[in-house]
Amino acid sequence: MRPITKISGYILLTFCLLGCVNDDGAKLPSVEDRIEEAVAELQAALLEPANGWRLDYRPTNETGTFLILLDFNNDGTVRVQSDVSANDGEFRDQVISYRIDSSQDIELIFETYGVFHYFFELQQASFGGEFEFVFEEEEGNSLIFSSKTDGPSDVTSLTFSPASSTDSDLISTEATSIVSQGHFQSEDLGGIGSFGIFNFHLQDQDYLLSAVFDLQRRRIKLLGIAEGSDMSAVIANDNIVEIDTETTFSLQNEEIILDQAITTSLNGNSVEIERIPVSNASKFQDSFCVGQEDSVITFNGTNSDLGNFEARSSLFQVNNNFKVSENDVYSINHVFIYDENDNSISDQIEAVFPEVVAFQWYHGIQIADSVFNGVGFVTVNEFNNAEFYLRGYDFTQTGNYLQITFNGNDLITDDNPTQEQLDGLDQLTDQVFSGGEVYVIELLNISGLFEYYNPCNKYKGFIF
Repeated sequence: MRPITKISGYILLTFCLLGCVNDDGAKLPSVEDRIEEAVAELQAALLEPANGWRLDYRPTNETGTFLILLDFNNDGTVRVQSDVSANDGEFRDQVISYRIDSSQDIELIFETYGVFHYFFELQQASFGGEFEFVFEEEEGNSLIFSSKTDGPSDVTSLTFSPASSTDSDLISTEATSIVSQGHFQSEDLGGIGSFGIFNFHLQDQDYLLSAVFDLQRRRIKLLGIAEGSDMSAVIANDNIVEIDTETTFSLQNEEIILDQAITTSLNGNSVEIERIPVSNASKFQDSFCVGQEDSVITFNGTNSDLGNFEARSSLFQVNNNFKVSENDVYSINHVFIYDENDNSISDQIEAVFPEVVAFQWYHGIQIADSVFNGVGFVTVNEFNNAEFYLRGYDFTQTGNYLQITFNGNDLITDDNPTQEQLDGLDQLTDQVFSGGEVYVIELLNISGLFEYYNPCNKYKGFIF
């Protein structure tokens, strides 16, 4: 590959200061000519590899890796293949336009909407994705770019390496589709993101391993491992080991590949997880509330890490961090409570409590000399005084599964609550917790964030 002329703001400034004559008095190429040459050289370099370029893309250090293949054409278009399953597979294989531009640096810009623009827009443009890349240097047969808009302390480096004729075979499509179906809510509900929740039954040992996948950021958290094949067996055996370990992952050839292996043990048996094959998917009906069924996805396989296993999407997690705490109060704005159609019920709450500012959940909170469990609402009156309307409950809990019974031990700090407020508190909490069964699901993209989900009426919400 012919070396590419590198034009930077510093070089341009140097040309302006020194003029256009070298030490021998010979006329140097103009700045415009140098820029034109650098653009042409990068254009030629992008077209050179017979199979295009391979990019193992990490938008930030907090994300896993996305496999992207780029095959540039001299008509200003580029074929982009990726393992991103979002938008119904729109980004798996598309042709978009690109250009090479120059301002202070030589830049590669993807012009029409594609996978890089999708990354850029995620989480209200805070995800760290980019569709404009600054050319930095050649490194062997590779081209090194950097993200244009990253902050100075966290600049993403991107390495374009010549692709092989078989790299396209590594792009996982079935795995991304399967894992993306392991959730029980509308994708990106409330702007929180989409999470795949799976239990892996390790059939050789009869263990259940709980994992949650953050599909946008390519992160996995192993929550715990327990004795038994399903929730009923786990509850009966009551032998659970907490794992609570998170790492990033990539997808290649229909396998989830953890960037760092995670090791745990149960009953003296060690289990190390580094690779998870994902294939052989099917759907079946499972019950998370008496008398109701949900469609869930399952896949099975075998490898040296997990042995023979069956994975099922599930609301149940054998362990998570929603535990009885003397100090931690869970709270969120009341608009983040949703009905079965994913519509916020904030209007109903405000009709009862016009001055409401938050939904709160007390789970084992020490108040004076007693422990209190309660859910309800906080208001702030015209004198800026907070008042609490919390309905007390008793519970049993295994992992993230709670059975809740309201007990009448309410906490009302308003000296003169109206009957409408008291009745409204009961009606709203009956509505949200209808059936008395709830799963509190640990999510990954915000520390301490949980989703609570009622399988009996599909109500859900977020707390942290």
